[in-house]
Amino acid sequence: MSAPSGGRLGNAPLYLLLLLTMLLWGGTFTAGKIAAKGAGPLSVAFLRFLLSALLLLPQLKIMEGTILPRAKGPKVWLLLGLSALTGLALYNYFFIRGLALSDAGRASVIVATNPAFIFMGTVVFYGERLSPPRVLGILLAILGTVLVVSSGSPARLLRGGLSLGDAFMLGCVLTWAAYSLLGKPLLRELSPLAATAWTSAIASAMLLPAVVASGEPLSAMTHLSGTTWAAIAFLGVGGTVLGFTFFYQGILRLGPNRAGAFVCLVPFFGILCGAMVFGEPVTLPTVGGLLISLVGLWIIQKC
Repeated sequence: MSAPSGGRLGNAPLYLLLLLTMLLWGGTFTAGKIAAKGAGPLSVAFLRFLLSALLLLPQLKIMEGTILPRAKGPKVWLLLGLSALTGLALYNYFFIRGLALSDAGRASVIVATNPAFIFMGTVVFYGERLSPPRVLGILLAILGTVLVVSSGSPARLLRGGLSLGDAFMLGCVLTWAAYSLLGKPLLRELSPLAATAWTSAIASAMLLPAVVASGEPLSAMTHLSGTTWAAIAFLGVGGTVLGFTFFYQGILRLGPNRAGAFVCLVPFFGILCGAMVFGEPVTLPTVGGLLISLVGLWIIQKC
C-alpha cells in the first residue's frame, strides 16, 4: 500500500520538490536528444552516472558521515543492483536510443504513462486495491499513449507502424516502473541520498564494460563538443543528482503510486522544451493523447 500522505499543507514543500523534478525531467528529453547527436547512447549514460556518483558520494560522506551504506547484508546490495540496472542503466540506454529516433515531445508523452504501469505493479506486488474506476483510469492512460505513438490512428500499430524510437521509449516505461517499485523496499534500508549515490555509482560500473564492448571509443569522450558536455552535465546534475534524490523523497513519504503520478506532468515540460529548442510540431494527436492520459491518471489517484 502507499505510504501515508499526511496533510496537504504539511506535504506542500515535497509537492514543490516533485514539481521541480518533473520540470528537470521534462528538460532531460531535450538534453538527451542533444547529447545523442554528439555521443553514443551507452557513453552518454555512463558519463551521466559517473558525474552523478562523483558529486553524490562526497556529499553522502558530509551529510551522513560515511560513504558506505549504513545498512548491511546482501539484500541492500541486491536492491541497489536491481535499481541501478532498471532505473538507471537500462532506462537511460533506452532513453538515449529512443530520443535519437523520436521527437522529444512525443517521447515525453509516452514516458508519462509510467504511473499507470507503476499502479499495476503496486496491485501485483503490494496488494493495492484494483477498483473499476482505477481499471478505467489505466485503460485511458494506455489509450492516450496509443493515440500518440500511432499519430492518431491506432489501426496503424496493427500494420507494423510502431517505430523503433517508440519501442525504446516503451522500454523506458517498463524499466522505470520496476525502478519505482524497487524504491519502496530500498528506502526502508537507506536514505534517499545514499540510494541515489550508490545506484549512480553501480550504474556507471555496469555501463563501462558495455561501452567498451559496444565499440564506442572511450577516447572519443575527450573530444565531445561543449554543447554535448553541457547536455550531459544537465542530465547528470539536474536529471539525476537533483531529480532522483527528490523523487526518492517522494517515494519515501508518499509511496511509489502517489509520487509516480507526478510523472504525468513531464510531457508539459517535454513538449514545451522540444518545441522551443528543436521547433518540434505540437500535433493534435499528441495533445489529445496527453489529455486522455492525464484524465486516466487523475482517476487512478482519486478513486
